[in-house]
Amino acid sequence: MNTHKFALPLFLTLIATSAVQAEPLLPGRFAEAAVGSPFAARSSASARGEQGAYGRRQGLVGDGAGNVAGSSQEGFTTQSGAQGGRSSRFKRGADGSVQADSHGAVSGDKGSAQRDASFTRSADGSASGERTTTATNNKTGVTYDASTTYAKGSGVSRSASCTDAAGNSVACFSR
Repeated sequence: MNTHKFALPLFLTLIATSAVQAEPLLPGRFAEAAVGSPFAARSSASARGEQGAYGRRQGLVGDGAGNVAGSSQEGFTTQSGAQGGRSSRFKRGADGSVQADSHGAVSGDKGSAQRDASFTRSADGSASGERTTTATNNKTGVTYDASTTYAKGSGVSRSASCTDAAGNSVACFSR
């Protein structure tokens, strides 16, 4: 019988600079900051065992005037050598503007994949975003590349292509 013992520390602390007292949060409990109060929160967790390891962290800050920013990261490794990670961050301005981006990647003996995305909305309401995806099959050597773009008022545009290990264009897989 193969048993795995994980140590999973989970810490979530709210740090507020107004009437809310900083206190640890437990699953299912929520803390509220008074409207207009600056705040910051963060959490992290990790696990390690015979089959691999995992870790994550995230944070959120606000100035009480409507400006908020946050980020998160996660990663893992496995006993077989596969690994992956992702990160994201955002910023929202009091004027309604938003900036966000994310990145993720994974690799293992069967292949690898990567995705990047970003989105921007200006205070005037204009918005745009894009996402790119690349995936490679180690067995066939085929790489899939895709791109999606968005612009408010223009809509969505998508493209995709596949190439073999020599760089020749090949038919993409179908579902």
